[in-house]
Amino acid sequence: MQLIVILLATVSVLTFLSGAIVFFGASKGDKIRSAWYFIAAIFATIWMASIAVFLTADTNLAGTIDWHVNWTFASALFLDTAFLGYAAWKKRFGKIATLFFLILAIVIASTIMLNPTALYSNINLSHVGNSVTMHLGPLYFAYIAFFGLIVPVIVITYLRQYLNTSSKRKRGGDLVTMLSFGISSSIVLVANLILPLTDNWSLIWLGPLALAATIIGVYYTILRYKMLNLASIWLRVFSYIVILSSIAMVYMIIFSVIFAALFRGSTPSTEVIILNFIMILVFLALMPALNGVMRFVQSLLSREKPEMKGNIDE
Repeated sequence: MQLIVILLATVSVLTFLSGAIVFFGASKGDKIRSAWYFIAAIFATIWMASIAVFLTADTNLAGTIDWHVNWTFASALFLDTAFLGYAAWKKRFGKIATLFFLILAIVIASTIMLNPTALYSNINLSHVGNSVTMHLGPLYFAYIAFFGLIVPVIVITYLRQYLNTSSKRKRGGDLVTMLSFGISSSIVLVANLILPLTDNWSLIWLGPLALAATIIGVYYTILRYKMLNLASIWLRVFSYIVILSSIAMVYMIIFSVIFAALFRGSTPSTEVIILNFIMILVFLALMPALNGVMRFVQSLLSREKPEMKGNIDE
């Protein structure tokens, strides 16, 4: 569980920073689209943080855990709405669809906040796994219907843009974004919407981690296909953050798997995980300096070769 929380924290930081960098680094012509992406990143961060708190909550948080659970449900609504704005705001239909789903999200989220018992009846905090008892009423079906509508709309938006443009650059960007969003949405559908109906909340962390596929997909389209005009300095910062975070997550997964194999299925303590996480970040941060040292050593070696040859000739 400690590893999951560390990964969720890493992905949430990566998500928020990517949204901020895209927004502040975008050109004036792309400000509105980048603003929608930033809003999506903000609510994605809230969603991930709420899930992390829920997974690690004990009875000491019984008085406030409902607030985090409410935001787990509500933030997901605004996350997808903002991503629709990022996908389709330049088109008239996109503006109408985004505003429609925004109003719908506000209505459903407000109902959840004001009357959460209409969505779930009980929050169970237990050492065997925290869970929420869902209430299969009108609000729940409205919640499911929201995602059942907006996810296909986003996918179809990218598909239409892919089919209706002759630009290979834009076609490539739309295809990558559509596939990454479709994959992450499918995982979220299973782990965060379907499995909880069977009282299985142990895999809800898969949704936020799957969302990283969309974040990296959007980053790739900006870098490879220039889907947004980003200043070079912001693009370099964005690249550095995405690469560092991705390597850190892969390292932590490998470390935990090896640890479990060596110590017969046991999990590393929180202190061990945090220490390893800090160490990999420090190592990655020092990589530019290490590369500089290696280039310096190579330059010294290349200078020595002519002198050695000259000595032989003498």
